[in-house]
Amino acid sequence: MVKKSLLTSCLLGIMALLMLCPQQRQATAAEWTVAVHPATLLPGDVARVELSPATAIASATLLWQDLRIPLTTLPDGRLAALIGIPRDTAAGSHRGELQITVHSGLRSRQLVTLQVGKKTFPEQHLSLPQRQVSPDRATMDRHRRERAELDRVFGRRQQARLWQAPFQLPVQGPLLSPFGVQRILNGQPRSYHSGVDLRTRFAEPVAAAGDGLIVLVANHFFAGRSVYIDHGMGVVTMYFHLSAISVAEGERVAAGQTIGLAGATGRASGPHLHWGARVHNCKVDPLALLRALAAPP
Repeated sequence: MVKKSLLTSCLLGIMALLMLCPQQRQATAAEWTVAVHPATLLPGDVARVELSPATAIASATLLWQDLRIPLTTLPDGRLAALIGIPRDTAAGSHRGELQITVHSGLRSRQLVTLQVGKKTFPEQHLSLPQRQVSPDRATMDRHRRERAELDRVFGRRQQARLWQAPFQLPVQGPLLSPFGVQRILNGQPRSYHSGVDLRTRFAEPVAAAGDGLIVLVANHFFAGRSVYIDHGMGVVTMYFHLSAISVAEGERVAAGQTIGLAGATGRASGPHLHWGARVHNCKVDPLALLRALAAPP
């Protein structure tokens, strides 16, 4: 009788645990919330996917298209990942998936929906010397070598966050040309504008938009004298057409630090700064990057 009573107690205990486990798993999954900022995105924007509170999460990874993006702790303690929305993204709902591990070791999956609106980009007609519009074979060979160099730079991005202070504009001049416009050079359609052009004076100081690591200093045919900064979390910013450069590869820089002087080197019709940004190698509007790294609404 005693043995039967013990067996019955054990079975009841096991049944109680089995009934309790699904409730515990569901309760754990309810300990965090997922938010996307901004709620409605446009092509060229940067989305900030957040998990909060971060104290409930041991680790999290966002699966977005063919990327696996680990979430990183922001300065205020939130867990977040950044996503670039390509310029040619169709309007509608686009889904990713969060893979979440809590401190107890339990795992959970949660879909994330990004709402992308429609955006029409204008055309911009420019007149340049014909040799800059249709380079000769030797110049195009040089350009291909430069592109291969850039592919290596963009292929080894830092995942850890390198920035602390908020990002800022590299110069204070007015906007000359926005992101995404279709360039028509001497009447010939060319690729869209992959950054923003800001008006500058010749030799005006150009500042790093955010804390980061100088990963490339170059003098390229189209970009001229240029600087590339890796900020971590998949973010790289670039600064083109400089007349002089005051930093070296491997150097750590702070937001607001002068990295060079504005100019008109490369394919440029006058002094200005082309400021570009990529998020996980996706070309994005750098002004959208500033908004994405601002405080939550």
